Amino acid sequence: MRIIDNNMTDFIESITSLKEKINKNPTSIENYKDLGGVYEKQRMFQQAIDECYMNILKYQPNNGVILNQIGVCYFCLANYTMAIAFFKKVIEIKKIGDVYRNIAMCYIKLKLYKKAEKHCILAYNLEPWHDDNKSSLAELYYYYKQYDRSIEFYRKIKTLDDSMKHGYNIAFPYLGKKDFKNGFHYYEFRLKENNINPQTGVVERVEIPQIQNWNGSHPCNHLLLIYEQGIGDNIQYYRFAIQLAQQNPQMKITYFCKNTIAHLLNNAAHNVSNIEIVLNLPHLNFDYKAYVMSLPHLLKLDTITQNPYDYIKVNAHKLEEWKQKLAPLRRFRIGFTYNGLLSSFIEKYIPLSEFLQLSDLDVDLICIHKKSEITADIEKLTDNRIQFYDIDEEAPFVDTIHILKNIDLLITIDTYIVHFAGAMNVKTWLLLGKYSEWRWSNENNTYWYNSVEIIRNQEGELKEVMPTIKTRLQEYLVNKNIHQL
Repeated sequence: MRIIDNNMTDFIESITSLKEKINKNPTSIENYKDLGGVYEKQRMFQQAIDECYMNILKYQPNNGVILNQIGVCYFCLANYTMAIAFFKKVIEIKKIGDVYRNIAMCYIKLKLYKKAEKHCILAYNLEPWHDDNKSSLAELYYYYKQYDRSIEFYRKIKTLDDSMKHGYNIAFPYLGKKDFKNGFHYYEFRLKENNINPQTGVVERVEIPQIQNWNGSHPCNHLLLIYEQGIGDNIQYYRFAIQLAQQNPQMKITYFCKNTIAHLLNNAAHNVSNIEIVLNLPHLNFDYKAYVMSLPHLLKLDTITQNPYDYIKVNAHKLEEWKQKLAPLRRFRIGFTYNGLLSSFIEKYIPLSEFLQLSDLDVDLICIHKKSEITADIEKLTDNRIQFYDIDEEAPFVDTIHILKNIDLLITIDTYIVHFAGAMNVKTWLLLGKYSEWRWSNENNTYWYNSVEIIRNQEGELKEVMPTIKTRLQEYLVNKNIHQL
């Protein structure tokens, strides 16, 4: 799919000049094309469609190139239904592999994966030599958890071991099938590039080129460990920093960490004294550096067992504060989260109102989202059977983790909070849809955390799991009461 880069200079002059040319010669296709290109460079996709490409279609209604570019513009506008409509107009003129793949990309965005697969196969059958067609099918089969088939299509890519994109992507089906040796090997391909993350809008890691990457074997007295990726990833992977420190007690490890979680990690957990957590780097006197997501590879792990460490800091004063705040809630306390911040192929949203059905039970419901960030959802509720709090006003996640220590059960979509709860051994039900991340594999229990149970919804929207949750909760409460008698 062709998307024009944004490196425009003298935008206004170019627009003015091209519009003057169009006024003088309103049937000039090339002037409309040039103007559309200028708009696209400025990401003004609707203007490119309305003022340029639709005018070309008046004179050339079967111009496949323009029909395809309109589809591209609608794709960039996240109007995937309109994009599909224009891509299909191109297919009516001529069957083209790239266009079938464009349609598949739209269906992936709409999470209509079977339709996406159909069009990926059509693209592959037309152009079996094209690496993007192989990659698209491999990605879809990863979503389906058909890990071997996904790997099979990635392996058809001749440049696999030289390509950052394809080499990195094949890591996920390997990790999904718990082939950690190959999975974490290919996961290191991410280090070949440092791009802007499309979801967060920031670069994926801090670059410190003056310090060489550690290979896990060379003698190292002082290692710089660097935070990367999301909050949940860093909470989850800190256990490997402890493991590395235990295996190398002579090595000093300086963890260059974001202030969002640095204050929450116990750098002396389990009698480990050789990890120092810092927010700034006063010097660069290190033997080597490593990124936190590289630790399983550096530790040469071929298996992952449930987390044995307790490394989240709990403050006695804060714990008592939340104990008192929640004291009026005398029934079985359920904390929950219902919305994840970052979009992906994984469903991370259940409408807040769906949790009201649980309030029929002998439970107290506590929403563990900052109240000020979900006011629109709260206003839609018809009653007050869910408790909301203004949390984490002093420092990120401090209130969150102390609420977790004062509840009986966490019910959550796939977001960072499951890693806090897992690391603190809080009983958790993790709600997953048909499509989920590699780290949750296929089972209902997870090899990451002893306290986390996975409840999957295999078809339909994620909210459709809620009746199952209610039934499971009824059974759990009955059994709990029986055991207490």
